[in-house]
Amino acid sequence: MKNLTLLFCCLLSIASISQTTLTFKLSDTQGKPMSNVEVKVSSNQLVLKQATNNSGQTIFTLTDPGSYSISYLDLKDVSSFEVKAGYKSNYTRSFTYDPEGIFAVKPNFNREKIQFSNASATALMNKPNTAKVSVIVQEKNGTKVKNQLVELVSEKDKTKYKATTNAAGIAVFHVPNNQEYEIDIDGIEGFQKFNLGNYPNLIFSEVVYFEKTKIRELKHGDTIVQQNITQTDGTSTHHLFTFVLKNYADQPSVGEKVYLKSVNDNTVYQGATDASGKCVFLLQKGSNYLVNLSYENGVCLVDATKTQGFSSSMESRRYRGSASIEKMLTDRNLNKDGFVVNHEQTPIKKSTPEAGYLKTNSKGYDVNFGNSGPIGTPTLADNKIFTQQGFHSPNFYCLDALSGKNIWGVELGESGISPIVYHDGVLLINTYSCTLYAIDAKDGTMLWSKWLAGTIYSTPSADGTSVYVVYNNGYDNPKNPSENFALASFDLRTGKENWMAWVDKEVIACPVVEGNEVHVASQRGVYYVFDKVSGKNIHTSKTWKALTSPTLTSDFIYITANIDGKEQLMVLDRKTLKTVKKYPQIFLIDPISAKSSCYDQMNYNGAHPIIYKNELIILLDKTRLMVFDAQSERMLWEKKVEAHSNQTPLVVNGKVLVAAKDGGIWTFDLKSGTPVLNEKVESEIDGQPIGYKDFMFIASAGILKMIQSNQRIPWTQWNKDAGHNTVWK
Repeated sequence: MKNLTLLFCCLLSIASISQTTLTFKLSDTQGKPMSNVEVKVSSNQLVLKQATNNSGQTIFTLTDPGSYSISYLDLKDVSSFEVKAGYKSNYTRSFTYDPEGIFAVKPNFNREKIQFSNASATALMNKPNTAKVSVIVQEKNGTKVKNQLVELVSEKDKTKYKATTNAAGIAVFHVPNNQEYEIDIDGIEGFQKFNLGNYPNLIFSEVVYFEKTKIRELKHGDTIVQQNITQTDGTSTHHLFTFVLKNYADQPSVGEKVYLKSVNDNTVYQGATDASGKCVFLLQKGSNYLVNLSYENGVCLVDATKTQGFSSSMESRRYRGSASIEKMLTDRNLNKDGFVVNHEQTPIKKSTPEAGYLKTNSKGYDVNFGNSGPIGTPTLADNKIFTQQGFHSPNFYCLDALSGKNIWGVELGESGISPIVYHDGVLLINTYSCTLYAIDAKDGTMLWSKWLAGTIYSTPSADGTSVYVVYNNGYDNPKNPSENFALASFDLRTGKENWMAWVDKEVIACPVVEGNEVHVASQRGVYYVFDKVSGKNIHTSKTWKALTSPTLTSDFIYITANIDGKEQLMVLDRKTLKTVKKYPQIFLIDPISAKSSCYDQMNYNGAHPIIYKNELIILLDKTRLMVFDAQSERMLWEKKVEAHSNQTPLVVNGKVLVAAKDGGIWTFDLKSGTPVLNEKVESEIDGQPIGYKDFMFIASAGILKMIQSNQRIPWTQWNKDAGHNTVWK
């Protein structure tokens, strides 16, 4: 998204002929003039182009009456003005080109607590310090909109000035100068805004391009079905979105139901793909929308949050197809133990990031693939960084860690990518709907893939030559119908099945692998231990409710659990699963649940314990960072830190590093708890920070930031390594 700051003043004086002089000035965010930039001024069929001089300036002389718009570089229709018949006028409009959003346009002011008074548009006519403002309302083709109520809203004066457009589409106001006004039209607040300078006898005009949405809608509760959409662009109130769906052979997917769910409320737009695989929607502006299919959710994110201007967008996705999925489910084969054994493959294809994704910053670089949701924790290996484009995109990329330049990229068969797990040259990825992929880290070649379940809410783990994953088997355990989830072990490089074992429910975040064992804490709180070679169940415990993944030392299991309704740290004997210790402190965590989003479940940590050299225990809950003596159980110190449940502390050179909810990256001295703020990013952090040489990588609001750091961070992927056992030996 490109942002710009617009400062302008308009001084008009009446003359006997039509002539308008427009002085255009352009500078960068450092205030330096931008020369040799082509500027376009257009009105209906008339288009004038000129380049800025060394002062960043160009001057247009306009004699034809009409409405004009200004465009330059990649910014279209950034401002508009009116040339009136019989008037002589001078416009000076100054722009700051701001692709990084340094000077982002201020949001509309919050009106919730303001009691506005209403005033006539002509009440202040001929009063001192007032301006005559003409708001010209027209459609994009130039047709004037008459009899349209327009309001100028002043936050400063807490006043709404009302007028109606005449036959020429003009609403005239006499309002105080030297302040900002928002234009309300057709009930849309803050549709457009402008500033009036502090000039005597100021005459000002503002063109508002306004078109109502003409569409037939059928509403069934919160569901909206639209018919016969003929628009080729968005309207003043709606964003035009075209969704193109193809199968894995890149042929159109015909007759597939498509649902667009607003993230702000329960509104759902429903449609179906046509013979070309397209489905078109006009979406009410002001919200993001998630695209869902019959057997896959969150396949892309549609940004319709911008209320100004006319907007449209298009997205294309691949999909196995509802009929194919239903046939696949019908044709599944079971072995003697009740496990599905024919896991179909999901294909991938090469992908290249769009130009402009990489920008340098003062300390490193930013990777911004666009609005596709959070990108979670990236993964580092072999001087490369592996990152998803966003949770609502099927793309992920291999970049050079130091430069950010693309090495290779692939498009998976689905979106909803888990944290990317690296082990022995192989990248392991679960997708929410619904495949486990093994991909060669060198060149992006797929080694194998398995369609496992309709939804997967966890991250894979790996150790030795095997990968471990939990998923809904789709069929019950013949011996115990309450168990219908599988813990499966597959060969890392071939995908060959090693073994399968039953668990009752989805795993909390991921299996944990250490030594000869695989440990699983289910979302129902049941705790399992399996032999990692044979898959034999060694222990199962239901005496307490697990709340996090475990951390394993040679002798003990550390886990946060619900004990008599309280969230506490437990220490168990690893051989017997008998309780050794219960720490008295009560922790505040957001327990994982079926209501948690898939992204939150895949990236969940809660109060996952960190064990440091069998001496210290480090826990991070919702509000505090705590360090305990592992032998005496004594709390050594605690500090207030508000963190998201996807975070876990990192141990760095005798310090604890934590990413706070407000975007702060803090380190705390391991012995004393003394805090130091290392970095601060503007938005909430998506995943765990990781490190490479003297650089730190932080995912924040869908953007991956590489920042030069003063310390080396031995943390290269989500939850430390592929086994996800957070022990520092």
